[in-house]
Amino acid sequence: MEDFWTDDRREHAVVRAVMEAVMTGKAGEIARHFAPGAVFSNRSNAGLIDAPWYDRMEGEYRLAGETEAKAFVGELLKRSRYISFEQRGIIVDGDAAASRCDWTREDERDGSLVTGTTMYWFSFTSDARIRAIETIGSVHSVLPARRSEVAAL
Repeated sequence: MEDFWTDDRREHAVVRAVMEAVMTGKAGEIARHFAPGAVFSNRSNAGLIDAPWYDRMEGEYRLAGETEAKAFVGELLKRSRYISFEQRGIIVDGDAAASRCDWTREDERDGSLVTGTTMYWFSFTSDARIRAIETIGSVHSVLPARRSEVAAL
């Protein structure tokens, strides 16, 4: 039973490192946690509200190795600048994990404030490297910048 908990703590630490990197915009060494061929799938409801500010990387990306994972994570973090975030927990069950994060970000183009939630689902290899991450983001609200601030841009 002790090995089970050791594995869970290792996966928990990987999820925590990835979540911290995504939310703070600091990649650190998280690319090393991706197994060769790892898949990153990203979806959101942003298109439903026709929000041009949401320059997202939707779709499914297969990461061939650590170099490609570093490039992908770097590009993802350029598009993920948050004013504030609250991680709502991490659940690990065997070779799978889930996490939820509520966030607020500011549109760099017009100053609008955007709030939302993103769910993350992870699957792991037997050596606790990430096999796949699936994310689903939900935008809750877009608060337009005041007109005087937009005119100054």
